[in-house]
Amino acid sequence: MTPSSTRPARAQYYLSLVFIIAAVLFWGFSFISTKIILAEAPPASIAFFRQIISITTLLAWVIASIAHGGKAQLVRATWRDAGLVAASGLFGIVLYFVFENNGIRYTTASNASMIVSAVPIFTLFTEALFFKLRITGRLVGCLILSMVGVYFVVASGGRLDFSSANTHGNLLVMGAMVCWVGYTIINKKLTDKYSSLLLTFFQAVFSMFLFIPFILPELGQWRMLSTGPLLHLLYLGVCCSALGYIFYVYAVKRLGATISSAFLNLVPVVTVVCGYFVLGERVTRVQLAGMLLIMVSLYVVSVPGAGRRWIGRRQGKARAEGITP
Repeated sequence: MTPSSTRPARAQYYLSLVFIIAAVLFWGFSFISTKIILAEAPPASIAFFRQIISITTLLAWVIASIAHGGKAQLVRATWRDAGLVAASGLFGIVLYFVFENNGIRYTTASNASMIVSAVPIFTLFTEALFFKLRITGRLVGCLILSMVGVYFVVASGGRLDFSSANTHGNLLVMGAMVCWVGYTIINKKLTDKYSSLLLTFFQAVFSMFLFIPFILPELGQWRMLSTGPLLHLLYLGVCCSALGYIFYVYAVKRLGATISSAFLNLVPVVTVVCGYFVLGERVTRVQLAGMLLIMVSLYVVSVPGAGRRWIGRRQGKARAEGITP
């Protein structure tokens, strides 16, 4: 392969790395932004306006997708599928963010991020139970390791104290984690028929109506945000819910799901570091140990033995084509 022909491939490789790192930074800082906005806005309303901003940002990309083949997917959509899309929007967007944002109100952004980072392990185990994914010793071991890690993060001072505000907030964030697992089960029935972009967009559209029961009690608390929280809200909608998704999809297509998923293990690290410098949050040694257990379990699951061989072959091919440094 000539040097000139390797330039586009090398450029795509480096651009993919930039995009996946940007997505990690976006999502890691999202917990900080939510904590800041909560000082001036109620939790469900934050999620509601975040989705409005996200839909507006994604609309142009969705129109382009429909023009290039997405229309055929919409034509074969059924009322049953529409119901599943609405249900997945309820669990994956509405209930997820209602639990998460309410949890962040009482606990630290760092704690919330560390708990949410365990979602892939519980999701994988749920897939094994409901979709006959083979349960291996590795999976069970990682689930146990992750559960111990979550306990260390949730526990106040190394033990559960239900009178603690932090523990209350941590349990609410765990509720968000359960909602995401439910979303995954419902979404599994749709991902084979529709593109991720169209699914995400229409789930967000349905969520606008499903948010109504949750935002009605908060209407009396609505007021114009000051400049800082308003910028953070725009950041959540544009960067985290829209651009972060676009960047991640681009990276997965070029780096592969295994490598991209491994990068996501850094999200709680970004939150903990930013929480320390921006919000002055402190993390105990027990919680750091819990985060380490969660990250180790995530790494073992996302880069299993077969994954390492696959990565080795991919890296070998990339070096042969001059893509890697």
